[in-house]
Amino acid sequence: MPFDAGLAAAVTKELKEQLCGAKIEKIQQPERDEIVLSLKIARETKRLLISAKAGSARLCVTRLEKENPQTPPMFCMLLRKHLSGGIIADICQLGFERAVEIKISTYNELGFPTEKYLILETTGRYSNIIFCDCDKKVVSALRVSELACDEKRKLLCGFRYENMPVPENRISPLGVSKEVFLKMINDHIKSFSADTLCDKFLLSSFYGVSPLVCREIVYRTAKETSFPLAKLCDDGLLDNFYLNFNAVYSAVEKGVFTPCLIKDRDGEVAEFSFCEILQYGTGGVVFHPESFSELLDSFFGSRDLRDRIRQKSQDIFKLLSNAEGRISKKAELFREDIAACDEREKYKKMGDLITANMYMLKKGQTSAKLVDYTDENMPEVEIELEVNLTPSQNAQKYYKKYNKMKTAQEYLTLQLERAQHELAYIDTIFESLTKAQNEKDLEEIREELRSCGYGKKLDSLSSKNHSKKLLKQKQKASFSPMEFETSGGYRVLCGKNNLQNDFVTTVAAGKSDYWFHVKNMPGSHVVMFCGDEEPDARDFTECAMIAAYYSSGKKIPNVAVDYTKVKNIRKPSGAKPGFVVYDTNYSAYVTADEQTVLALKKGN
Repeated sequence: MPFDAGLAAAVTKELKEQLCGAKIEKIQQPERDEIVLSLKIARETKRLLISAKAGSARLCVTRLEKENPQTPPMFCMLLRKHLSGGIIADICQLGFERAVEIKISTYNELGFPTEKYLILETTGRYSNIIFCDCDKKVVSALRVSELACDEKRKLLCGFRYENMPVPENRISPLGVSKEVFLKMINDHIKSFSADTLCDKFLLSSFYGVSPLVCREIVYRTAKETSFPLAKLCDDGLLDNFYLNFNAVYSAVEKGVFTPCLIKDRDGEVAEFSFCEILQYGTGGVVFHPESFSELLDSFFGSRDLRDRIRQKSQDIFKLLSNAEGRISKKAELFREDIAACDEREKYKKMGDLITANMYMLKKGQTSAKLVDYTDENMPEVEIELEVNLTPSQNAQKYYKKYNKMKTAQEYLTLQLERAQHELAYIDTIFESLTKAQNEKDLEEIREELRSCGYGKKLDSLSSKNHSKKLLKQKQKASFSPMEFETSGGYRVLCGKNNLQNDFVTTVAAGKSDYWFHVKNMPGSHVVMFCGDEEPDARDFTECAMIAAYYSSGKKIPNVAVDYTKVKNIRKPSGAKPGFVVYDTNYSAYVTADEQTVLALKKGN
């Protein structure tokens, strides 16, 4: 769902009511195409996000926080120079387009009052943030046009800003009369085809509309989203088609909007809109957030975080994928070799038969047919012999093959077990990547991988020495595991990666505290700090749900979670980060409920 003109109108109305008169205290640029304004209004601080990121361009008040680069980009420095301390005078939509203008009252270099403008255009991959002076001349922009580019509309520093051009053969959906609407349908059928779908007709005839809203208008008319214009005419639904179209966009003209968020059956956000959406029926769950800012934060927040972490963790992902492929291939070869070693009993049997029939054999024979006395049917078995070896030496040859394969199987079994442990460890790192929230979390994962022999060594330290160094620094390290509070008021810590898991379990926790972990799956270590007190069953259930939610069994109903006192947890000598063993434990079966877990999380 794009940030269309209808949503731009809704957000503009909401932000104008909230932010006019707010003072700009800070300006930050956490991402290459995002600006965050920290605003002070009525003793309250709000953060205005202006994003021109392709696929998630938007304007809203946000609660999400991101790490800022140590050195601010030049565009951010320019905005700080001109806009710091300014007052937001107005927020308006430019026509019925996906463009919003923020008017800021400030002072120029000589101390005289002036006005500056920030303009956000949410046009997909061409989205942009443009900074203009009091005469609406472009001072700078995230994406500036080049003189050599053959563009109908150039964005060049020093040129006066021009509104986005209206697409050819399209009109605004606002204020369209019934006569004009029906005439457009007739003209379209004559010029193109009567088989055109109704939503495609709306998209090609009006600007500022989105595919979702067009399908919704069709659904309200025909109770389905794919409906041809010709059938619409034949069924006599043209008047109803116009009424539904007019109902949506007359509400936009009047400033009547309904924040609408749609989630699929798995709880993942799917669509959002400025009007009620009915087309999903039982296939989706509709929510109505309190504001459009909350709507946009809910839709884009987790997705942006996921995309950002995925982008910044490509080096880790590539390293782990290569290692997983290499180790999996070795493990498969080990299994094949172990299967081949299962034939060793055949060689022992041949040696036994030669030994039992030694008196019948002599040197120089190439083969011999011997009776197999171990089989009740006593069949004859043909055994190959070496010409240059005596019967005794031939028997020893088969015994040697048997012993060699027996030793090989023991060694290969050990190597296969190590490979399986290594693959299980790699799975825990992949699971840690899903919980990483910032660059610091990723750096901790990189440190862990270096300590375990993956990637380049730090400061020319060996893997073993570096691991010892990390363990010594645990007390001083500024780990930031996730923190929760149960209904009974007990503090809970949850590690986001294996280093944090070690910190939570072996450093932060006391012996009488309770430790939780999903059974036989990669997941976080969760510790409930209760001392000598015995929490209620509800507290145990909530901690088990936290452990299940932050594990690979997140979506499994009734997943098993082991829990025990920390004094029963042991970390074997030389074990990899995050690996512990325990013998005494209880198990709880819970289903990870996202709303319950996030409600317990501190900082939400």
